[in-house]
Amino acid sequence: MARKIIDTGTLGNTATGDTIRTAMTKANENFLELYTDLAATTSSNGNLTNADTNGDVKIFANGTGIVEIDRLSLNNTTISSLDTNADITIQANGTGGIVLAGPVTAGEIVTNEITSNGSNANLKLKTAGNGDFIIDTDGQVGIGTVNSPDTKVHIKSASSIVTLQRTADANKPGIDFQNSNGNVRAELRMDGTDGTSNTVFVRTYDGSSTAERFRVEHTGASVTGTLNIKDDSDSSLGDATISMAENKITAGRSNDSLLISASGTGEVEILSNLLVQGATPFVKIQRTDNANVPGIDFIGQAGTSGAKILFDGTSGTSNELILQTFDGSSLAERFRVQQAGAKVTGILKIGDGSITDNYVGFGDADDLKIFHNGSHSIIRETGTGSLYVQSDNNVIIGKDSGSETMIKGVADGAVELYHDNSKKFETTSGGVSVTGNLAADGSQIDFTSLPTSDPGVAGRLFRSGNDVKISTG
Repeated sequence: MARKIIDTGTLGNTATGDTIRTAMTKANENFLELYTDLAATTSSNGNLTNADTNGDVKIFANGTGIVEIDRLSLNNTTISSLDTNADITIQANGTGGIVLAGPVTAGEIVTNEITSNGSNANLKLKTAGNGDFIIDTDGQVGIGTVNSPDTKVHIKSASSIVTLQRTADANKPGIDFQNSNGNVRAELRMDGTDGTSNTVFVRTYDGSSTAERFRVEHTGASVTGTLNIKDDSDSSLGDATISMAENKITAGRSNDSLLISASGTGEVEILSNLLVQGATPFVKIQRTDNANVPGIDFIGQAGTSGAKILFDGTSGTSNELILQTFDGSSLAERFRVQQAGAKVTGILKIGDGSITDNYVGFGDADDLKIFHNGSHSIIRETGTGSLYVQSDNNVIIGKDSGSETMIKGVADGAVELYHDNSKKFETTSGGVSVTGNLAADGSQIDFTSLPTSDPGVAGRLFRSGNDVKISTG
C-alpha cells in the first residue's frame, strides 16, 4: 500500500482540501501500515524500509537519549550491550563475511584467524603506550608456511631471518634466557654505540650475576674463561678433549696428546719464545720415513737458512746428528755426532782458560787438561798418573810451521835433540852420539865401564890404571 498524503487545500478557500473525515482516514491508514511493518507482518516481512529509491532510513534519539534495539544500545558511533558482561555477536549469513571498511582502532577481535585483506599488505598489531603484546597459549607458535609447529616458536620460509632492530644505538638489544622462576640466567646481546664495529656477546650466570663469556667482533672472537672443545664422539662438554683458558691450551683427558697440525705443506708458526716445561720435558721430532733427514732449521730475517741441526741415517740404524752452518754461499757440515763418537769439520775453538776454567778435560775427573792461559798453551796431567805421548811411529816436537824439529823420538830407534833444527844429540844402540862440542860445567865427570885397554879407535877413551887416556888409533 502506498503512502497517503492529506490534502490541506488552499489558504483562504474553505471549499478546497480533504474533509476532516478523509484526512483522519488517511492518517489512520498510514499509521496502521507503519505499525504492521514494525510488527513483522507478512506484508513487509518485519523490514523497516524506505519506499523511495536510494532513500535513507534514519532513527534519531533526542538529546542524550539512545536508540535501543532489543538489548543493544546505539549512541553516536558506539554500539554496546545493555546487559552486564554480555557479549556482542556480529554474525554473517552462510559463507558471507563481516567487513570492517575502516581501521579497527579499538576493541577486541576473538577468532582463530586474523588475515590481512590487502595485496601484500602488512598486518600490524600495536599496543597502546608501554603495553605488552602477549601470546598466551599452551601450544606452539608457527610463523610462515608452518602447518604444525615443531617447537614453541617455529619459523618456516625460504630464508627465515629473525631481525632485532634497536632504535637507539646506545642500547644493547638481544635475547634473555630465564629459569622457571623468571630469573635471567643467560643473555645474547648486540653491543656497539654508533652503528659500526658492533659486536655480539654472550653472558651467563656465575652464581651472583651474569658475566660475559664469549664475544664476536668484526675482527674475530674472544672467550672470557675456559673454552672447551670436544670430539664428535664425546657425549658432553664434561668430557672435553681440549681446554682453552686465558693463555693456556691443555688436553682435557688424562694422558691425552695435544695435536696441532697444518694442512699439506703448511707450517705451524710460533711468533715468540717456546718454553717446554715439565718434570722430565722432551722435545721430540719423529720422522715417518727413515730415508728422510728431519731436524731444526734456523732461518734469518730474509728467510734464508743460516744453520741446521739434522737427524741423518736410514732404516733406523747408524743414525747421526749433524750440525750445519752457512759459510757465505751454502750450508756446510761443521759437527757430526756418530755412534762411535763425534767429529768436527773445520776449527774447534776454546777461549783462554786455566787449570780450573775453560779447558778441554779428559778422564772422569778431568785429569788431563788442555788450555791456553792467555800467554801459553798448556797440557797438564792433574791426576795421580803419568802423562804419556805415544805414537806407533815417530814422536816429533817442533815449531808450529813444521819447518824445524826440536825433539824427535824415532819408533824402535833413537831419540834426537835438535838445536835450531840441527841435530846435536842422538841415542844409539851403544850409547849416545853428540854432534859438536860437549860442555860440562861441573867439577867432576865420571866415566864407568870404559875399556881397560886401547880400543885402537882414534878419539875413544879407555882406562889405563887410574888414568883415562884417548886412543890415537
